[in-house]
Amino acid sequence: MPVPQESQNTTITAEKMTVKNQENKAIFEGTVVLTKGALIVHSDVMVVLFRPSDRSLPEAAGATQDNGTQGSAGSAGKGTKSNAGALPMTGNQSVSMIEATGSVIIEKDEGRATSQKAVYFADEEKIVLTGEPVAWQKGTRVTGQKITMYLAEDRSVVEGNSRVQIEQNQGESR
Repeated sequence: MPVPQESQNTTITAEKMTVKNQENKAIFEGTVVLTKGALIVHSDVMVVLFRPSDRSLPEAAGATQDNGTQGSAGSAGKGTKSNAGALPMTGNQSVSMIEATGSVIIEKDEGRATSQKAVYFADEEKIVLTGEPVAWQKGTRVTGQKITMYLAEDRSVVEGNSRVQIEQNQGESR
């Protein structure tokens, strides 16, 4: 039985992270890897949008000024007048959408997909792949203009010039 998505931690690593508190957004650049349970997403750039929090972020952020952990997100306050010295605040917020672009590779269980762009919608637990998407699973290769992966339902929908290629088992004779 699959583990509910809410109980799985999400980890994102990248060469650079920029947090824009006022826009409820974090931008990850350079060798980006997102891991959430069995789901692994690689891309060049990843933009994470958070749901706005109900509490006042400036007060919470103001209480914890720079303690040396801001190094990789040093540009978080850039371009904003208020909250310039505040630490990035992403931990208390839930993700609403994630957009991965540039050489996207998605791995989940025994399946794999590639595309130029992938958008994850948290509320619907789905990923929409565009930009020459290709998906492989157990010897089957699927292509189309758009592939939508419904994670909770373990199903996919391929739209626009759909094509399926099924490979023969290597142990079988002609």
